[in-house]
Amino acid sequence: MAFYIAGTGSALPEKVVTNDDLAEFLETSDEWIYTRTGIHKRHVLTHEKLNDLAILSAKRALEDANVEGEEVDLILCATMRGDTITPSLACSVGEAIGSHAPAFDVNAACVGALYCMEIADSFIETGRAETVLIVSAEAMSKLLDWQDRSSCVLFGDGSGAFVVKKGHGRLSGVLSTNPDTHVIRMPNIEGINSPYNQHEQEKLAMQMDGGEVYKFAVNAMGHNIEEACRLAGLTPSDIDWFLPHQANARIIEASRKKFNIDRKKVLLNISEYGNMSATSVVVLLDEYARKGTFKKGDKLLFVAFGGGLTSGAVIIEWNKD
Repeated sequence: MAFYIAGTGSALPEKVVTNDDLAEFLETSDEWIYTRTGIHKRHVLTHEKLNDLAILSAKRALEDANVEGEEVDLILCATMRGDTITPSLACSVGEAIGSHAPAFDVNAACVGALYCMEIADSFIETGRAETVLIVSAEAMSKLLDWQDRSSCVLFGDGSGAFVVKKGHGRLSGVLSTNPDTHVIRMPNIEGINSPYNQHEQEKLAMQMDGGEVYKFAVNAMGHNIEEACRLAGLTPSDIDWFLPHQANARIIEASRKKFNIDRKKVLLNISEYGNMSATSVVVLLDEYARKGTFKKGDKLLFVAFGGGLTSGAVIIEWNKD
């Protein structure tokens, strides 16, 4: 019960790429992509920097929470890769908002925002923080092989942020890992000019076994939903809103059917934004919060899975003023 969500924000690149746009250079179509993924379009970075999106989403979340930058006690950024290896994306956000709080990035692939929530809970519970800024920003378009239609059609870029403050709201959380270094893999660049580097450079693009990801995702989401509900003393039917990672509409639907969850309770925006990795659930949260979907006392369940293979779920009670 250490924290509640006090404010949310998001920011997206201006460039929108539709499935028809992709069909201009890939052997694909809007129908082929949509029926397999639930995606119609996505936002892609062009002239913007990922840092710019992260800072903008952070400022919007702080404004929504009525919190100044210097009031923040901890900044956590969920990202697989910022604009620079160092400084971290979290430090760049801290500089922009005038904060001197501890700041660091968390790479847990698509589950990164949930990892940040659990870290924030620990800091608040132990008295080391009262106000935490959580930001997620991903530039998936820079990590893809744009000739691989099995992967490049899935992803988009964006940033989301939210402020959590000491108080009552978190009901339970569970994080898990089924270690696997092959099913989803994105190599890092090796030392190009080092006379001592003897490793052959892997292809610098995301590699993914779609079939294995599907099987893992459905099982992991189900297990984490069950476990988070058990820890909170709830059942899935007690949850008012499910905010799943927006990876693939088929995966979400399979999990929904497995637990007989009311389709009206499952929030989606994948058709508009694609898979934004860790950012997906944060943008989803901001979108529906600003629509006024959540009422005080509503129980929200976040669930996600990603490379590593990581997975997790967090249940919070909506107590935003």
